[in-house]
Amino acid sequence: MIIVSPIIRLILKIASIILFVVTFLASFGGLCNPEYLTFPSVLVLALPYLAIATFVTGLAWLISGRFVMAALAAGTLIACWGTLKDVTPIAFSRSPHNEKNTFRLITFNCLHFADTTQSERPGNRAIKYLAESGADIICLQEMHNLEDPSEIHHWSRELIDSLYAAYPYRAGTTGSDLKVLSRFPVEMKEVKCDDPADDDYWRRRRRWQLFEVDINGFRLPIVNFHMDSYDLSDTERGVVSDIRGVRTAKRSYSEFRHDIFPKLGAAFRSRAKGVEELASATAKINPLIACGDFNDVPGSWSYRLMRDAGFNDAYAETNFGPVNTFNQFLLLFHIDQIFYRGAQLRALDVRRLKLDTSDHYPMEATFEITR
Repeated sequence: MIIVSPIIRLILKIASIILFVVTFLASFGGLCNPEYLTFPSVLVLALPYLAIATFVTGLAWLISGRFVMAALAAGTLIACWGTLKDVTPIAFSRSPHNEKNTFRLITFNCLHFADTTQSERPGNRAIKYLAESGADIICLQEMHNLEDPSEIHHWSRELIDSLYAAYPYRAGTTGSDLKVLSRFPVEMKEVKCDDPADDDYWRRRRRWQLFEVDINGFRLPIVNFHMDSYDLSDTERGVVSDIRGVRTAKRSYSEFRHDIFPKLGAAFRSRAKGVEELASATAKINPLIACGDFNDVPGSWSYRLMRDAGFNDAYAETNFGPVNTFNQFLLLFHIDQIFYRGAQLRALDVRRLKLDTSDHYPMEATFEITR
């Protein structure tokens, strides 16, 4: 034990230092343009878990009386705080100045109103949930046509009519998977890019759409987005959950390197281009809410582009700790975002809803109009 104990302690120290370094690199991975490097963007995906591991490791060293190692862990978290405050925020919900000037918004990648956990259950839990939610505005992604029985799980006229009764105003085309349901009048708005060639390109494959909701005379622009996904197959998504030992880890690493990594890089680059176009096309629109399936996490390159465009993160301003909005294959990432900007808006609260019919959880935000 006299010989083994120092060796084990040395190994633990080396492993801890490696963890601290990787955590530090992950916190700044979003500063690297994915056009040139992919791996830093991949590291950002793991930042919440690396930060938690760093905190727990530092606490363990502190309890064991190894104060230098504990200080290194604390120093790592402090150095990473610029990014961690968005990933694992320390904030709380706010009270409105005037309750009458508040509204609630839900964003939900509804997966065509499938039910991934209770597919044999009669009816449609997601539609029933939304119809009874009491939210003022609902932004849907992955929903083409509410009138198409072949698209919606257990479609029925009665079910759709109940949703229409709760939300008499709706906007969106069947050519796009982006829809807005509202208790207030809503219309889809057209935006153009500075470059006509780019405008034509993005008109064909744009992953976002601008809407305008009239909330008792306050005309609120809302961007509903569904940014480019990683386009992974179920088998590829299951690579992480399939790791059960050294042999499966080697096989998973091989698949990640040859099949998954190139897809991640392509998605990071495509998403960055889409966010740049969104920021440019809406630069003069203020106030503005931009929400939906962002397919990227706080701290990422695309996330930073949104923040650089003057957007605030409603979740980071009103919550304590990290959250995951994707819920399958152990890929527990916060990829559904709610951004906003403009002095006329104030985020009061954001919460993840418990509905588990899709591979995404809905997110609900409460805003106050401060005009």
